[in-house]
Amino acid sequence: MFIEMIDLLRCVNDHQDSWLVASFRNVTNRFIVEGTLGCPVCSAEYEIRNGVADFSLGAAPMRSQSRALSANAREELATRAGAFLNATEPGATIVLGGMWAQAAHELSMITDSRILALNPSGDVEESERVGLVRVGHKIPLAEGKVSGVALDAGFSPEAISAATRVVRPGGRVVGPASLPAPGRVAVLARDENHWVAEKPAETISLSRSKVSK
Repeated sequence: MFIEMIDLLRCVNDHQDSWLVASFRNVTNRFIVEGTLGCPVCSAEYEIRNGVADFSLGAAPMRSQSRALSANAREELATRAGAFLNATEPGATIVLGGMWAQAAHELSMITDSRILALNPSGDVEESERVGLVRVGHKIPLAEGKVSGVALDAGFSPEAISAATRVVRPGGRVVGPASLPAPGRVAVLARDENHWVAEKPAETISLSRSKVSK
C-alpha cells in the first residue's frame, strides 16, 4: 500500500475516531509491503501483507464471484462506476468492492481520484492511487470522508450499511439489487442488477434571533 493512503484508514472497532499508528517492516519506493497498523484507542492491530491491509479481523473476506475482466471490460466498468457515483471531483476518495474493484485503476485515471479496492481479485494491483484492503463486514474509514462507494453482491447487508456511514452527505452508494438499500439513503435509480442511492445532505436549522428594543 502506498504510504500516503494510510492516512485514510481507521480502526473498525466501535469507539472514537483516531488515526492508526504504523510500523513498517518492508517499504519499497514508498509502498508498504509488510507492516502493522495499530489503534491507539483499543490496541487492535491490522497487518499489511504483500501490500494488502487486512481489516477482516480473522473472518473469511467476502469475495466477488465475477470472472477476471478484459481491458475493454474494465474500462466499461469504470465508466459505469464513475457515472453511478457521479465521480466528477478530482482528488476525491472512492471505495470499490468486489467486482467493482476490477475497475480501480481505470477509474482512478479517468477521475483523478484515490481508490480503495475492497476484497479485490488477485489481478488488481496497488498503485499510488489504488490501495488494496481486505475487509469483513466493516469498512475501515472515517465517517463521511468518501465521495462514493460501490459494492457487489459478495458483501453483506452490514457492509452495505457501513458504506452509508463512510460516504459523505450528498455522496452516492451503489449496491446489488439482491440486497435492499439502507433506510439512510434515497434511491435514485434501480435495475435488475444494482441500485444507486444518495446520502441526504445535512440539514442546517436556521433560527431568527430576537432583537431587543
